[in-house]
Amino acid sequence: MSRRTVLTSIIKGHGHHRGVAMTLEDIHNKIDRDWSKHLDETKRLLKIPSVSLTGEGIQDTAERLGEMLEDIGVKPGFFKATKKSHPLVTGYLDVGAKKTALLYGMYDVQPIGDINEWDFPPFGATIVKKKPYGEIIVNRGAYNSKGPLGGMLMAIRTMVDCGEMPLNVHFMMEGEEEQGGLSFPNYVEKNKAKLSKADVALGFDYSENANGVPVISLGLKGCVYFDLICEGSIRGGPTSEVHSSDAVWIESPVWRLVHAISTLVDENQKPVVDGLWDDVKGPNKDDLLLVKKLAKTFNTASYLNEISVKQFKNEGTKEQLLKQYLFEPSLNIDGLSAGFEEDGTKTVLPPRAKAKIDIRLVPNMTIEDTRRKVMEHLRRRGFTDIRMRNYIDYPWSKVSPHEDVSRATIEAMRYHGKEPEVWPTSAGSAPFYLFDQVLGVPWGGAGLGHGGNAHSPNEFAVVKGMRDFEKSVCTVSWKFVEVSRKKK
Repeated sequence: MSRRTVLTSIIKGHGHHRGVAMTLEDIHNKIDRDWSKHLDETKRLLKIPSVSLTGEGIQDTAERLGEMLEDIGVKPGFFKATKKSHPLVTGYLDVGAKKTALLYGMYDVQPIGDINEWDFPPFGATIVKKKPYGEIIVNRGAYNSKGPLGGMLMAIRTMVDCGEMPLNVHFMMEGEEEQGGLSFPNYVEKNKAKLSKADVALGFDYSENANGVPVISLGLKGCVYFDLICEGSIRGGPTSEVHSSDAVWIESPVWRLVHAISTLVDENQKPVVDGLWDDVKGPNKDDLLLVKKLAKTFNTASYLNEISVKQFKNEGTKEQLLKQYLFEPSLNIDGLSAGFEEDGTKTVLPPRAKAKIDIRLVPNMTIEDTRRKVMEHLRRRGFTDIRMRNYIDYPWSKVSPHEDVSRATIEAMRYHGKEPEVWPTSAGSAPFYLFDQVLGVPWGGAGLGHGGNAHSPNEFAVVKGMRDFEKSVCTVSWKFVEVSRKKK
């Protein structure tokens, strides 16, 4: 469908209307007219801190999102799994449509880090010019993911105000995604009967890469995160720091842990945990077709430059590298700590060592099985003293390219004159397993727009892209209903 094609309303008679039905282009034009107000609303949201690690501004942000739902005509709810949990902001929009969507978003952000590394206030929502993008907005969460969340709500409000909202919507906006919180999964389990009746789950982000190409991902790897801890006292070693001269006859927990974790990978840092690969399913025919197509346009140099790395650790064709990246598990050391870590010298034998590790899961690996295999692997090699401390983890998630939502998202990007890259999965992780694995609801969604420096100083989003993003949220919503109707 060409960019200039004018669509008439595809929900006539199923939603609520105010007078003559509007076209999709009419709705996009309204976003243009109201853009300064929309940008102000998003800036207002961004300026409220919402750091999940410390809880700073979390309650204020949740309340502000509640007000934004009220502006759409939705009564907000606030669900907490425990007293210490951050609230999941919920609500239900009923426009009398035939199709119902689950809308996911997150409002929590990472800590700002070193304030001196920011060129502008981390919560100042400062608009400046940056080549080659033009105007950008600098703020923690501008890109990941409060900026897109604000834009989603603005887009939905526009469609509701126009009387052209094509979907009923269950809103679920979480404030502890960065910490792997309990509120979202607990809410889904508690409301499974109601939520599983939905036709689609949507989650939108600024998905254009640095070259302006929208990237659509049809899957996510799972993530198992844990600490491996070695304490000297378990084997009769030091219970507190001792002088390093005693290392000649006292066992070091640090060396013990280093030797233990070194058995988890080979010399190429490929996981070799006993049995870990047994459940790895590998790519299917659809996956391989998408990889073959991706390999034709994938720019390895551009990707490496974007993450400030000079080369890949593995050699191979683009197709081989992409298959490794998307369909193989990885085992990574996120942090390693023990003893004296400051500048200068201090000759000690530490009593305790800790490694923070994540393993990325692919179909059909499971969280419990992966943890068990790691510990059994260590025990077989005599490391019975190493203990594991677990966190809240995500299973993998996947949808078919043939799902209505997958086709609708691709068509939506093309409507806006963009040919998307369709990735069969992503190496990242998010709690979307709750949709396809728990509720049995296919998920998807990609938005126009670009940002950068997620989790880093000077996080930003491109202002023009934020406006395009709102339009694309409307387009995807309409296209989903259109694709669903065509199939009948």
